[in-house]
Amino acid sequence: MKRIFHLFIAQCLILIFISQSTFSQDTKQFMTFNGYTQLRFTENFNDINSFSLRRLKFWVKSSPDFSKHWAYKIKTTLSSNKDEKFVLQDVKIIYKTGNFKINIGQIVPEFSLQRFQPDYRIPLTERAPVVNALIPNGSLGDWDIGVETYYNSKNKMLETWAGVFNGYGIKEYKFKNSGLLLTHKTAIHFFNNHFQTGYSIMYRKADNLEISKLLPASIIYSGDDFRYNLFAQYQTKKINVQAEYFYAKLENYKAKGYYVLSSINFNKSQAVVSYNKYEDTIDTTCDDPIIHLGYNYLINKNKLKMMLDNSFQLSDGNVKNYSVSIQLQIFF
Repeated sequence: MKRIFHLFIAQCLILIFISQSTFSQDTKQFMTFNGYTQLRFTENFNDINSFSLRRLKFWVKSSPDFSKHWAYKIKTTLSSNKDEKFVLQDVKIIYKTGNFKINIGQIVPEFSLQRFQPDYRIPLTERAPVVNALIPNGSLGDWDIGVETYYNSKNKMLETWAGVFNGYGIKEYKFKNSGLLLTHKTAIHFFNNHFQTGYSIMYRKADNLEISKLLPASIIYSGDDFRYNLFAQYQTKKINVQAEYFYAKLENYKAKGYYVLSSINFNKSQAVVSYNKYEDTIDTTCDDPIIHLGYNYLINKNKLKMMLDNSFQLSDGNVKNYSVSIQLQIFF
């Protein structure tokens, strides 16, 4: 089934490129293409000393000339973390009218602030661990198949989303699915969009799921899965400060965590600090807080930059699990 689906998407991409070349004599552009790569070296001065292709992303999406109401986006990623295999991510059709928008297809359910900040803009080499773990499909491939609505008020102060999804991610396809995922998120903006605050909530009727970043590997979970998230951000051209809190309850299992992230820009330099805390239900994992101290040199803003990310855990005032990553990011 997955091979057939990927073949279908490949054929769609070919048709899109043919359509674009057909209309090349017209001044209008019906498609835009973009991509970037992140090359990384990691050293922990103990047992890790490696180079990796952290991300190689490509995406195709419609331009405003394509249609007044309809749009599309297809995105794929190659990563050393995925054994150098291309992973199909966004495959969505968008319908827009007025202040409303409907996304249909394979998308990330809207939940959390940082998860919807592009990774090429995040001032650290990775998102906060609690974000990766407690978004709806953090253990299930992030993406899901379903329908999501979006509304943005005329004064741009209010944004809200509501979605219905299969509820089991994209790592497998279930022909006989008895699960369900419902999501909702709202953000309110103040002070000319310099400050925003909001919340996310989700409910899942889980059907035989292995939720590895939250539950022990021995547990295949079926039942209620409820999570919520609170967030706030203050941002200017030079300063960004944001924080999020997450909570998850799966019957007798509970997980929670938060992070605080701050960055300051001066000329082409960017200094970053973050504090992360995540508590899961897995006895073998370490719940000590993680601190990141970073420095980025923005050669051409986010299109070309060098990143230095130092991370370590604090345990009873002692530093442990120190590692440093150096990453080069290049847009095509």
